[in-house]
Amino acid sequence: MAESRKPVISVHDLAKNYGELKVLRKIDMDIYKGEVVSVIGPSGSGKSTFLRCLNYLEELTSGEIDIGGVSLKGIDEDKHNKKLNEKAAKVIRKNVGMVFQQFNLWPHKTVLENVMECPVQVKKANKEETKKKAMELLARVGMDGKADAYPTQLSGGQQQRVAIARTLAMEPEVILFDEPTSALDPEFVGEVLNVMKDLAQAGMTMIVVTHEMGFAAEVANRVCFMDGGYVIEDGTPEEVFKHPKSDRAKQFFSKILNV
Repeated sequence: MAESRKPVISVHDLAKNYGELKVLRKIDMDIYKGEVVSVIGPSGSGKSTFLRCLNYLEELTSGEIDIGGVSLKGIDEDKHNKKLNEKAAKVIRKNVGMVFQQFNLWPHKTVLENVMECPVQVKKANKEETKKKAMELLARVGMDGKADAYPTQLSGGQQQRVAIARTLAMEPEVILFDEPTSALDPEFVGEVLNVMKDLAQAGMTMIVVTHEMGFAAEVANRVCFMDGGYVIEDGTPEEVFKHPKSDRAKQFFSKILNV
């Protein structure tokens, strides 16, 4: 459960448009330290766009996001917000890590070098200390035996575990996962989900866009169901999966969960 009543992330009235297309519509959400929030819903419901707004990989059309006292604001309300957001995003990204569908590892660098790169280049961390920590993180995700390998020599599941270690190397307060298993062969999904379960048990604040309903039910302590750019359901896995309030969620789960 949440460890603090002060939100780590606070979203108010968030909207995101692409021209006439309204992708996110007036989203309000508070996320607390230690929460594991699974964001689920049909394709095209706005899940990944919502996640990308949190890390300012997408501009906000309107509304506001506050992360650790640093704010991002909609550019339709004030064009000057764009420059302010770019400055704010640099601060936010030091505290909010992101793991993508595609692993985005540097192909010309070894596994160890991939994990070390951001702390050394962005935080100017000591190389020897960073190397030691990187090896500890690789051990944590079961990849210390592949430290000298290159990404092309790894399976998709192994690459994603390295990507998680790389994110952890920046010591984020929150990690955003954007469908982290969707690009994996089914046989490799479990090894990535196991790493994520370990992070959840260790108290990491996580927001996970996923189609893995079993993970959402077992690991998340909160599930948000999105459709048409709205958050339609927001509650515990028990509440959302077994007792959905909206007809749309009931329809979705009847097809997905065969209930």
